[in-house]
Amino acid sequence: MRAPRSFFVVPFVIVSSALSAQTPAPPLTPETLPKFLTNCERSLIPLEGAYGEIENDPLPLNDENGQPLGHRPLEDRRRALADLRDTLHKLSDKPLDLRLALKLVFETEDLTDDLYDLSQIAYDNDREDLGKRLSDLMTPLDRDRAQIESYTLTLAEETEARAEELEKRNQELEQTRKGPVKK
Repeated sequence: MRAPRSFFVVPFVIVSSALSAQTPAPPLTPETLPKFLTNCERSLIPLEGAYGEIENDPLPLNDENGQPLGHRPLEDRRRALADLRDTLHKLSDKPLDLRLALKLVFETEDLTDDLYDLSQIAYDNDREDLGKRLSDLMTPLDRDRAQIESYTLTLAEETEARAEELEKRNQELEQTRKGPVKK
C-alpha cells in the first residue's frame, strides 16, 4: 500500500516556507535604496496612529510603584519621527551620502528605543493592546535598521577605498611632478 503523496509534500512545504522566511534580504545598493526607504516610511504609518491614541487617551505614565514617571513629551517623539522621515527623503535623494546614512541608523535606533519604552509603559499600565502594537512596530524597525547598518558599512568601506585610491593617485602625481628619484 502506498502512502498518500500529500503526507510527504506537506512537511516539505512547511520546511521550505520556514527556510524562505529566514532567507536574508538581498543587500541594499544605491539603486535599490530609494524603494527600500519608501517601504520604511510606509511602515511608520501605524506609529502615527499609536501616537494619536496616546495623545487622545494618555498613558498615566506611572512606574511599578504607582509613582509618576519623568518622560519625554509626546511632541518630542513626534518631532523625532518627523526628523526620521526627513532623513529618509534626503537619503533617498542622495543614496551615497554617508553622513545621512549614519544619521538614519542613529534615528532608527532611537525610535526603536522609544517604542520599547512606550510599550513597556503601556504594559505596566494594563494597556496590553497598545503595548503589543508598539512592540510589533519594533520588529520591522529592527529589521530595517539592520539592513541600513549593513548598507552604511558597505558605503563607508567604499568611501574609504575611494579616498585611499585618490591619495595614492595624488602621491603618484606629486612624484611625477618632482621628477625621477636620484640614487
